[in-house]
Amino acid sequence: MIKQDALDREISRLLNILYEKRFAKLDEIDLKRLLKKNPYLFRSIGLNDSSELIEAMLDAFLSSSDETLFGNDFFEPLAFWTAKNAVLVDHEKRESVTVGSASGTDLAIETANSYLAIAVKSGTNIFNSQSTKGQSTEFLELKSRLRKLGKEIRPIIGYGYGRNKAAKASKTEKHAGQAFWYLLSGEKDFYLRISDSIGKFALEHRQQYMESYKRTKNRLLKQLAINFVDDSGELNWHKIVEYNSSIDKPCKLLEPTSN
Repeated sequence: MIKQDALDREISRLLNILYEKRFAKLDEIDLKRLLKKNPYLFRSIGLNDSSELIEAMLDAFLSSSDETLFGNDFFEPLAFWTAKNAVLVDHEKRESVTVGSASGTDLAIETANSYLAIAVKSGTNIFNSQSTKGQSTEFLELKSRLRKLGKEIRPIIGYGYGRNKAAKASKTEKHAGQAFWYLLSGEKDFYLRISDSIGKFALEHRQQYMESYKRTKNRLLKQLAINFVDDSGELNWHKIVEYNSSIDKPCKLLEPTSN
């Protein structure tokens, strides 16, 4: 069993890295990027207040960004760390854990009888499903190259959360959520231990993040006001849709004057 204090230290380290990148993402967001989002969607849900519109666009952008960050900077390194620190991997004693050598493979685990080539994904959403289509070819090439090891080559796609099982005819295994973390750690409750450990550090990060979020929101609100709000204080939806979708290239956005 992986020791709790060791797991807590690793979770804390990964969260620090994750939040550094989340803070950086907030700092680099500009109104031009947010205005690439679907303006018809935001109008259809009745957003006529500047603050509500900025918050909705900002949250939509960050949600997509956070999913990518969490997969690359939390789940993937945590999967590697878990396999390195577990005694058993899928009921076999592990011999080595290395960074995946093949394209599309994030980690490789060797036991006495098997070679597990694992691609780590965040969740089982449609975008990850589409990105795995090309992985079958890469896994086949890997199996051909490693056949000389004399071990069972097991191509695996692992998802940090959710549920997913490969079709019976598939040559690629799929493990998600509890099943994936059990495969790596040998502990059926490891997926719950991850959540408990995150909870120990989440509040301190949230407070700092919300302060940064408010600063970003206020900065974007000022720019929205001078470009897309009428003298009456109403959002000018014609200008917003034109900026997003007109044939003519939009003019450069005005910047707020510094006090």
